[in-house]
Amino acid sequence: MSGRDPQHLQPRTQALLEELVSDFIACRHRPSELISRHRVGRGARNALFYCLGYLAKADGRVTEDDIRFAEHLMTGLALPPRQRSKAIRRFHQGRDSAELSALKLTGFRLLGPWPQHTSLLIGLCVCHGAQLFGAPGKPRRYRCEDAFYQLGLPLAAMDRIFRLYRQEVWISAPPPKPETLQDAYHILGVQAGDSFAHIKRRYRREVSRYHPDKLSDELTSAERTHARDQLLRLQQAWEVIKRRERLTR
Repeated sequence: MSGRDPQHLQPRTQALLEELVSDFIACRHRPSELISRHRVGRGARNALFYCLGYLAKADGRVTEDDIRFAEHLMTGLALPPRQRSKAIRRFHQGRDSAELSALKLTGFRLLGPWPQHTSLLIGLCVCHGAQLFGAPGKPRRYRCEDAFYQLGLPLAAMDRIFRLYRQEVWISAPPPKPETLQDAYHILGVQAGDSFAHIKRRYRREVSRYHPDKLSDELTSAERTHARDQLLRLQQAWEVIKRRERLTR
């Protein structure tokens, strides 16, 4: 890792990260769905669950949410029973480690080297694990930094992922209620010239994304709050549009 600037993203790394982030957003911030779309070999799986176990012990004890998150990733990877047992063993090794072992991670690479794209995918999953309870405190953030460093990833990549969460997930208060027709159009992603029928179809499609019955059970409490706020805004926007439609008939 000599000569690597942890604060700088090389153009190729930047491109790979942005591609991964776009895919993650399309998966509605669900790492298990994201990871199911990629090939993750044996060595990379070992590194992933080892790092997650290390992260989970950041606050002194492993929570049910940490365990559930690891299980969701195992499901996303479609691990058969034997491989699942190995993933659990690596998680326990990480949990019992006072610090990440560079030697152990090197050994995982010898089982099957993986490309930088896979390292970024592991890093993204670790970032998600760091914020299962919202914006991470120092212990989780520091352990996340350790994982990125030992994986050979620039810390600027971790900062980019955390910035995504600040913008889309760590929201302390819901946005203001839409007051104008233009506000409502913007929230629904439609244009002033679109037909009422088209706007109605768009509203129904967007509402289905955030309806409680459609949400994954692996979402964090912060993500559920965000989804609830988004659903409320969509409903408020629809009320503005319906009221204007009635007035102009």
